[in-house]
Amino acid sequence: MAAGFKGELNRFQPGVSMEISRLDAWYSDCHGSVESTAAYIIRGLCRRCCLPETILRSMQASISLSEAGDSLDRCDKLIELVASSDSGMMHLFSQQQLQEFLIFERECFICKMELEEEQRPADG
Repeated sequence: MAAGFKGELNRFQPGVSMEISRLDAWYSDCHGSVESTAAYIIRGLCRRCCLPETILRSMQASISLSEAGDSLDRCDKLIELVASSDSGMMHLFSQQQLQEFLIFERECFICKMELEEEQRPADG
């Protein structure tokens, strides 16, 4: 379901989007009668859709800020968060989102190397 919301289904057509105006989940008993809401399903779906996208946009913003002279500490923290098995964040990312994350990680390291190169004293 999350792949559908992210627009990453196998036969997804570019330019086609899904607009969600309401999303409900309910528990039902063995007879099919609705008992109560299943908010955990909605929370899980939002977690799978929103957290990876928020992290990707934060990485993108951090890299842009670093090009303007800001520290790359935020990028490092986001990389550690996603890479950590304790956080369990990596499994929330789709294949496409992981590829985008790796591109941003690469850009982050390139910016770091450029900063280190600029800070080295010039040899004679």
